[in-house]
Amino acid sequence: MDALIMWFRLAGALLVTLLAIGALEYLGVGRLLGGRSAEDASPEAQARAQELFWAMIFLVVWGTSLLAAMRRWAGHFHSFAVRQVRRR
Repeated sequence: MDALIMWFRLAGALLVTLLAIGALEYLGVGRLLGGRSAEDASPEAQARAQELFWAMIFLVVWGTSLLAAMRRWAGHFHSFAVRQVRRR
């Protein structure tokens, strides 16, 4: 049951991240953080920079979620191993 909860939490974190990225993009935050105005760069280059920017944010949040899940599983494994050693 704990494993299922972990996967729900991971999926929830990814969903919240995607929703936040979509909301920020809708509000135009990506253009503000891009550093250039639309006149300075071609539309293709600006779109590519925005995609890379949001992909990096997504990957950082995703990696953080996976790291937290691995740490939780390491704690579960450690407590299981300690219980097995104490029983002997």
